[in-house]
Parts: sequence; C-alpha cells; structure tokens
Amino acid sequence: MITPEDESEAYELAVVGTVLLSRERFEGLAARIEPDMIRHKRTKVLWDVLAERISKGEPTDYRTLQAALPKSVLDSIGGPVALSQIGEFAVGDDASMHAEKLRELRAQQQTAAEIRHGLSQLADDPEAARAAIREAVDRQDSSEWDEPVRLTPPPPPALDVKLLGGIGEMAQAVADSLQVPVDIPAWFGMAAASAAIGGRRTVSPKPDWSEPVTLYCMTVAAPGEKKSPSRAAMVAPIAEEEQRRMAEDRFAVARDQQDRRIAEACLTAAEAKVVKASNAVTRTKAREDLAAVRSELEDLGEPKVPTQMLADDTTPEAAAGVMGEQGERLAVISAEGGFLGNIGGRYSNQPNLEIVLKAWSHEPHTVNRKNGPPLFLTRPSLTLALAVQPGMLAGLGDMAEVFESRGFTGRFIFSVPLSMVGQRTYDTVPIPGDVRRRYADGLARMIRAVWDDSEVREMTLDEDAQAVFKAFWVDWERRHLVPGDLTSVEGWSKKLPGQLLRLAAIMTLFDAPDCMTVSGETMTNTVALVPYLLTHARLVVDLMSAEKESRLGPARAVLDWLRKKHPEGPLKVSDVNSGVHGQSWCQETGDVQNALDMLERHGWIRWLPAPERQGRTGRKPAPRFVVHPKVLEPPQ
Repeated sequence: MITPEDESEAYELAVVGTVLLSRERFEGLAARIEPDMIRHKRTKVLWDVLAERISKGEPTDYRTLQAALPKSVLDSIGGPVALSQIGEFAVGDDASMHAEKLRELRAQQQTAAEIRHGLSQLADDPEAARAAIREAVDRQDSSEWDEPVRLTPPPPPALDVKLLGGIGEMAQAVADSLQVPVDIPAWFGMAAASAAIGGRRTVSPKPDWSEPVTLYCMTVAAPGEKKSPSRAAMVAPIAEEEQRRMAEDRFAVARDQQDRRIAEACLTAAEAKVVKASNAVTRTKAREDLAAVRSELEDLGEPKVPTQMLADDTTPEAAAGVMGEQGERLAVISAEGGFLGNIGGRYSNQPNLEIVLKAWSHEPHTVNRKNGPPLFLTRPSLTLALAVQPGMLAGLGDMAEVFESRGFTGRFIFSVPLSMVGQRTYDTVPIPGDVRRRYADGLARMIRAVWDDSEVREMTLDEDAQAVFKAFWVDWERRHLVPGDLTSVEGWSKKLPGQLLRLAAIMTLFDAPDCMTVSGETMTNTVALVPYLLTHARLVVDLMSAEKESRLGPARAVLDWLRKKHPEGPLKVSDVNSGVHGQSWCQETGDVQNALDMLERHGWIRWLPAPERQGRTGRKPAPRFVVHPKVLEPPQ
C-alpha cells in the first residue's frame, strides 16, 4: 500500500492518479500545475511519462504502460503493483481542488523559504530583509475561504472495459448503442459468462487454495438507466440456448412423464394383486411381478425436466429446488432487485441467506421440505447478478447489518456508475453484427465445453500469473494493517483476492473454453481492476450505512436548499427551518442546528460574530451565518 509521505505527496497522488484513470482530465490539470510542483519521485516520473505520451497521442492505460515502460522507469514508480495503486488515489472532479491545494502549498512553502532567507539577512541589511519579508507575505494567497469538504463521495472511476477482453468489446458496443454507462452491460456480461461455466470449474493459485469460478455482481443505478435492455443484450445468447434446449427436451420430458405414469400405474396394480392373492403361491408370484415393476420404475431414475439455466425473480427456496433439478447450478440475472428483497425475508419476515452464501463457495446444502423428501445439494453453484436502485440499498436498515455480518455483501462485485442522463445522444451506432456474433459464439463455446462438462475441473495459474498474483496478495495483505485504509470494507476486502482469481478464470474461459491455465497477461489485467473494484465497494457501503446517512443526510438536504435559494446575505437558523420544514429528517429546530453545525465543520458555512444587544432589555439577536462562495456557483 502506498502511504503518502506528507501532505504534498497526497495531493500529487490524487492529481496523477486521476490522470492515470482519466487522461481527458490532463489538459485542465496541467494548466493549474507547473512542472516543478510535483516533486516526489514516483509521482514525478509517472506525471512526466503521462505528459509525454498524451502529447504524442499514445495510450496511457495501465496495461499499455506496464508493457511499454522500461523496467528502470517502472521500478522508479514502485513496480506494477504500485502503478496500479496510484490509480486508487484518483478523485475524479475533485482533482482540480487537489491541484489548487498543491499550488497553494507550494506557494506557502515558497513564502516560508523567502521569509527564512529574509530573516537570515536581517542582521546584515535590516531594511532590505524587512522589504523581502513584506513582499513574500503580500504574494501569499490570502483567500478568505478554504476549499469545502465534499458531503458526497467523489465520482467513481469509470470501468476500463478493455481489461475484460471480448466481453468488454460487446459491453462497449451495447453502451454506445443504448447510451448507458458501460459498467451496466459489462457486469451483466461477466455474469452471463459465469452462467455459461455452470459451476464446472475452480481455479487454484497454490495447493490447498481453490476458488469456485462463479460471480455475484451488483450494479447500482437509478430508474430509467436502461438496465433491462442492457441485461437483455448481454444475456441473450444464454437465454436463446436455454430456449433451444427446452425445445429439444420437450419430447424427452413428455416420454419420461408417460413412462413414469405407466410404471406407477403398473406398480399400483401389482400392489393390489399382492394384497388380493388368495394363497401363498399366488402371492409369491404377485410379489415377483411387483419387484419387476418397481425395478422398472427405479430404472427411470430422476424425473426428466426441461433445461433451465436462468431465473429472474425467484425465492431462495425455489432456487434451491431448481438447482436440485439442473445439475446443482443456476444463474439469477435480473435488472431488478427483487431477489435481494426475497432473501431479506419479503415473504417470510426472516432473512434466508443459506443457499446464497453456500452456493458462492460450493458448500453442501440440505433443504428439509415440508412436502417431499429432503433435498441434498453437494456442490451447489449460483451465479447472481442484480441491478438495484440506490434507494433500495439505503432503505435496507437493520437488514444491511445482517447482510454484512453474515458475509453476504462481501461476496459481491459492486458497481455504482455515473448516470449519462442529460448527456445522451439520439443518433447512435447499432451494435455491430460481427461484435454480437463474436460474443454469442464465445458464450456458446463455453456452454458446450464447460457447462456440458460432467466433471468439475480445476484451473491453475502459469508462472507469470503466479508472480503477479502473489505480488498483489502480499501488498493487499499488508494494507489490512494500515489504520482506516480498508476498515469500511473489511469483510469485502478479505475476499477480494479470491474474486480476482474468479474474474481471471472467467476471462480466460471466454477466450479459450478448453484452456486450464490463467496467463500472466490476464492476471495483470485483472489486478488492474482493483482501484475500480475498491472504490465502488466503498460507495455501496456508504449507501448501506444508515448511521452515516443519519449524520450527513440532513446536511446534504440543507446544502441543496441553500443552493436553490442562492442567498445574497446572512441567514438565520429560522430561515433554514422555514425552508426545509416538512422533510422527514426535520422534526424540530435542533435538527436544523445540527445540520448547520455539520456544514460548518465541512467548511460550507461560517457563523458571524454575534451582534451586540441594543440596550439592557430585549431578546438577544439570533446568530447568523454566511455561505461559502461555491454554494452560489452553478452545479456541475
């Protein structure tokens, strides 16, 4: 884990990390920063590399940089893992603020140096020294307001779909056509590939460590973000194959049902003959006939059912039943969050997480059914991909704590993409036919080679992949000792190394379904996803944190009201109370005061000195406050 040496390196990492993930921000940041302002070795080297490559129009994504940079340059940054970690410091739109902070800090350092120099000359030439000191102080920025602290997290980094190979190609085409964030189709696509594996592969980085190759994904997006069309496009090849197999199964299922009805009718008739036998000889013959009929029924085996690969809005109990009929595997891929509500106890008032928890790790599971024999699942495998609305996560309440304490949230790959609403275009390029065919063919090959495999087989890492993964693991393990670094996502972070193995295996199988070895290139691409995965996991934890929302929610509401009111002079608490009265969080004047205190601590308002009371009688004047100039700026 990279730990900034001082305040200035923290600002440098934020600026350089932002450009590393979003090169389009370079021009605006470069206009604010002079070259000598970035002074720490790793950030200086990487900034110079990015500036040179951007000026030449050369790519600057993580994969290209690792391949293109000389070893000496890469080592001066800290190696491939450090290069990936710098991206975790990206702050999106807040990079401009960090650039200004860096500029201010350098100006302060320059001022301090000039003052020290002036003081050193004080004995030799007092007048010249005092003049130099005054000049340095006059140049120091004396801005009245500091930059306020955000009440909402910075914009999350965008997903680099090139890291996802052929799945990313299709996701980008869907995103361009539908005008949606690429994250939405991308994670539906990764889930579709997981479904095509059907629990028939595991991946092992070393002896005694084996990860089932299956994914749980959750994308958080507001209504109207075209989640359903995105899901339809990415899951279509699986759904079409499922329908084709159902049609093929129809006659076999009908014949099996008919054979079973006949055998059961014969069994009933044979039982009746045993009961009605008038003597021992007849009864013995009837028992022989009964045994033959029973054997015929047993030879039919388990009842044949139509192939089912996908489910949408189902209950955990029903999902377990389907898995019992379908080789112990199922994929629940939905553009809604209904399944999340079902496992949270929508119908039973009790959460039912058992099958979902166990199917992620292929643990045995037993269901004791009221009507029928127990259901024994030896290696259940579930692929789960949901697209939920932010309000659903924020409204989980106590259930969020249950999900966290049981390890449910730690099993997910999260995505909270930025909305494109307001920036979409009408005339778009349809999904190219060759891209659609390549994607469909890739999933079809996976189904034939992997889903249809009767055995569970284990994949391994090649030598390069082993080295990349070990380097990541060692550094990630140390990060758990850094106070506050991974605290908010501790349960999730402990499972991240296993998630990376699963992702790498899925991308390997999509490109080559018969391949049993993850390459170093694929593992490198997977590790490069870590900054994205970590940032989005933190955002989801924030959404699910009722305690945090209880503290910051009112402050955000008041800040929104202030922006709409656009005050030109001081305000009183009563002014705000009149404006926000009726909102669910505002029950009394003290609630407004608490929200304003929170805004003051974050630098958005400033209380004015209390005016003196006129005379000895009368009520003490109410305190007033002024707002930060940024409140009056148009929202970005």
